[in-house]
Amino acid sequence: GKRTSSDMSAYSSSIAKEAACTLVLCRQILGDADAVGKIITALIDATAEESDTALLGLQLCFDIVDSGDEAFVTKVAQCLPKQEAESDSTTTTDTPRSDIVWAHFANAHRVLTGGFTSELSLSFLYKNSNYDTLIMTNLKKALEERGMSRNSVLHNCAVTAHGYLTAGTTNDSFLRDNLDWMKKASNWAKFSATASMGVIHASHTTEAMTLLEPYLPPSAPADDPNAEHPTVSATGGYAEGGSLYALGLIHGSHAGSSTEKRLEASTFLRKHLRNSHANEVISHGAALGVGLTSFGSADLEVVGELKELLYTDSAVAGEAASYAMGMVLVGSGAGNASSSAGEELAELVAELRNYSRETHHEKIIRGIAMCLALVNYGQEENADATIEEMRGDRDPIIRYGAMYGLALAYCGTGSNKAIRILLHTAVSDVSDDVRMAAVIGLAFVLHKTPERVPELVRLLLESFNPHVRYASCMAVGIAMAGTGDSDSVALLEPMLTDMTDYVRQGALLGTAMIYMQQSDTCNNRKIKTFREKLANLVGDKHQTTLTKMGAILSTGLLDAGGRNCVISLGSRNGFTKMTSAAGLVLWLQHWHWYPLMHMFSLAVTPTCTIGLNKDFKYPKKFEVQCNSKPSVFAYPKKLEEKKEEVKKRVETVTLSTTAKSKARLARKKAKEEAESGGDSAESAMDVDKKEEEGESKKEEEKAEGMDIDEGAKEDKPKKKRELEPTSFRISNPSRITK
Repeated sequence: GKRTSSDMSAYSSSIAKEAACTLVLCRQILGDADAVGKIITALIDATAEESDTALLGLQLCFDIVDSGDEAFVTKVAQCLPKQEAESDSTTTTDTPRSDIVWAHFANAHRVLTGGFTSELSLSFLYKNSNYDTLIMTNLKKALEERGMSRNSVLHNCAVTAHGYLTAGTTNDSFLRDNLDWMKKASNWAKFSATASMGVIHASHTTEAMTLLEPYLPPSAPADDPNAEHPTVSATGGYAEGGSLYALGLIHGSHAGSSTEKRLEASTFLRKHLRNSHANEVISHGAALGVGLTSFGSADLEVVGELKELLYTDSAVAGEAASYAMGMVLVGSGAGNASSSAGEELAELVAELRNYSRETHHEKIIRGIAMCLALVNYGQEENADATIEEMRGDRDPIIRYGAMYGLALAYCGTGSNKAIRILLHTAVSDVSDDVRMAAVIGLAFVLHKTPERVPELVRLLLESFNPHVRYASCMAVGIAMAGTGDSDSVALLEPMLTDMTDYVRQGALLGTAMIYMQQSDTCNNRKIKTFREKLANLVGDKHQTTLTKMGAILSTGLLDAGGRNCVISLGSRNGFTKMTSAAGLVLWLQHWHWYPLMHMFSLAVTPTCTIGLNKDFKYPKKFEVQCNSKPSVFAYPKKLEEKKEEVKKRVETVTLSTTAKSKARLARKKAKEEAESGGDSAESAMDVDKKEEEGESKKEEEKAEGMDIDEGAKEDKPKKKRELEPTSFRISNPSRITK
C-alpha cells in the first residue's frame, strides 16, 4: 500500500467502499493510525457526491473503538479535522466543508473520544436489564441460614456477585435496601464492597462523583491550587480506598468511554495517589484507579508517580502500583528490542525488573511480573527475548508472569510456538502456580479457534496436580464463554465432584462462563439443573468455603450485566479486544488478591444490536427478523417466590397462547423500548432490514462467531405440545447472543 494519492481518488467511486473497509482493517493491523484517519476523513468528505460514504466512515469509527486499543483510537481522532480550526487550515481541502460534513466529523469525534459508544451500552444495559432480584435475595438468605454470613470470604463474594449481576446497569437497589448486611464487611472486604459500586455503575461517568461522594477520601478544593491536601491517617481508609478503585472502574471498564471525563478522573486520582503514601489502603485504591483511568496511555508522568509509590516498599501499595503500571503501559512493548516505546520507558522496565530481584515482598514481585506480562500484550515475536529471560528465572513468581506474558503477547494468534511452550511448562514446571498460569494461557492464545482448547486440555483435566485441573477448567470456560457448548460442559462435569475444593470452584466458574446468556432450553435443559446446583451448594454445610465461593461467583457470572453481557476476547471485526484481554488476566489474579475480582468489569462486553440513523438517533420502525424459535434465544425465566418452607425453585409454564399474545403485544410496543422477550440472531441469517435512507446499522457482536443456524437446528426436535412461532421480530436496540 504505497499508492496513497491514487488510493484517495479511488474513494470517491462507489466500488471503493468495500476497499475502504479492508484498507482500514489492514492499516489497523499495522497500527498505522494516520492512514486510517485519512481514509475516514476522505470517506466523510466524499459525502457531498454520495450520501452514504460518511455513514460508512462513522461505522468504521465504531469498529475501531470496539477493538479497545485506547492509544490507537486517540491517534486516529487526532487525524480527523475539527471545526474550530477551520480558519487556519483551509489548505487541506480546496473547497470549504459544508455544515453537514462538519456535523459528521463532530459525530466521528463523539464516537472515537466523546464516549458515545459507552453511552449507548450504558443506556442499553440500563433499559434492557433483565436482572432477577430474587437471585440475590435467595443468596443472602442461604448465607444467613447457617450463620455463614460471619464468613467474610463468602460475604465478600456475595457482594461481588451482586456487582457482576448488575454490572453496568446502575441498579444498586439491593445494596441500598440491605445496608446493614453490607456493613458487615470490614477491612479489605469493605474496600472490595465499596469498589463493587464501580462495577455496577461502569461507564456511568456523568454521575460518578455524586455516587461515590459519601466514600471518597477528603481532598483539597480543586479551584484553589495552593490549598494543602488534608493529611491522610495511616490506619483505616478501606471505604475511601475502595471508592477510588471504583472511580477507576467506572471510567476504565468500557473501551469507548469519554476521553475528557477519563482525564478528569485520572487527574483527581493522581492527586490522591501523590498525597496518600502514608496509608497503603488508600494508595492501593488510588493506584488501581489511576491504572484504569490511564489505561493504555503509556503516559510517562503517570508511570513516574506510580513508580514513586512502588519504591515506598509497602507490599500492598506496591502490588497495586505495579499492576497499574502494567495497565498504563499495556501493549507498549517497552523494554523490547524493537518496540515503539521511548527509551525512558525501556529504562523504567529494566528498573522494575531489578527491583523485583531486590524486594522481599512476594506481592510486589507478582505485581511486577504481571506488569511485564501486560506490557508485552500483542507484541508476538518482539516479546520473545523478555519472556525467555523471565521463563528461565529462579523465582517461580517471575516464571508465572512469563506464562501470562506469553499468553498476552500471542493472544488470539494461535501461535504453535506459544502453545508448545505453554503445554511444556504445564507439565514440567516445579511450581504449581506457573503450571496453572501456563494452562490458562492456552485459552488466550487460542481464543479465535476456541474449540481447540477443550481438545488440548482434555488430558490435563486428568492430571494428578489439582492446580492444573483448576486451570484446565478455567481455560475451557474462558475459551467457550457464552457458547453453551454441550461437549465442554460434559468435559467439566466430573470436575464438579473433584476431591479438591478449589478444582470444584474452577469447574463451577468454568461451567458458568460456558452457560453465560444461554436460554433455559440450552444443552437439553441441563442449565436449569446447574442453576439449582449452585443454589444448593451455597447452603450445603458439607462444602468447603472455596467451593461455596465458586458457587456464589458463578451465580454472578451466569447472569452478568443484567443478562446482557458476555466474556468476549474478540472485537467484532476480528481484533483481540485489548481491554477484555487485560481485564481477564487481571481478574484471574483474584486467586492471589480478592479485590481484583472487580476487574471482571473490563472483560465483559454487552451483546446488543443497535440501529442508528445518520443523526445518531434510534430510527422508529426499525426491526430485525430472526428465523428461529423465540425460546432458543429467550432470557432465562425469573425465579418465583414460594410460600411454603420447601427450598425448591419453581419454574412457571408459559402456554403457547400467552406466548402468542405476548409476541403480539411486543410487536405493538416495538416503537417504545419494551422488552421484546427474546434475542435476535445475527445478520448472518436472512434479516429483513427495513433500510430507510441513511441508516447505519451497528452490530455489536462479531459475525464470524455466530453459527445461529446450527443452534436453531439442534433445538428443533422438541415435544410438539405447543406450536411455537418459527421466527420473531425484535425491537431496536435488543440483545443478541450466540
